[in-house]
Amino acid sequence: MVSVGQIVAALDLLPNHHIEGLREIVYAPFGLPGEAWHRYRARASGHRKGEFRQKERRIVLYEIDSLDLLLHVLHHEIGHFVFFLALNSRVKKRWVTEIFPGSLCITRYGALNASEDFAETYACYARQPESLQQQLPAKFDYMRDWVFSGKAETLKENHE
Repeated sequence: MVSVGQIVAALDLLPNHHIEGLREIVYAPFGLPGEAWHRYRARASGHRKGEFRQKERRIVLYEIDSLDLLLHVLHHEIGHFVFFLALNSRVKKRWVTEIFPGSLCITRYGALNASEDFAETYACYARQPESLQQQLPAKFDYMRDWVFSGKAETLKENHE
């Protein structure tokens, strides 16, 4: 369904410091080997399309029926990686306490909580920045100035 070249092109949209330390991206439409089938079915029935496994520094993408959705989910999960492992606590705190509360979200899924809103906003910025700029200019500015800028003061000091 998707070629390695398409995944590489999607990753090329991102700054290198956003994927440093990410160990693996796996497309496992039927779950990972060794995982119980019922665990996969529970994810599938809940419409879970992917997940970022923080301890493993791994992104797993499950059964996805279109290239566009797969690339959105890939960037969404990378957004979680960036939020939890690449940005410093001051930058994350600003998102959680100033940017997210009471704001409009780019998707309904983003409205679940601050980290899902960050991941959805991240995916939109990576894939459709003009749309984000038109719809939510404050979030566009935050992504541009604090997340995608590459400024040393926005990253964790001990970024691996």
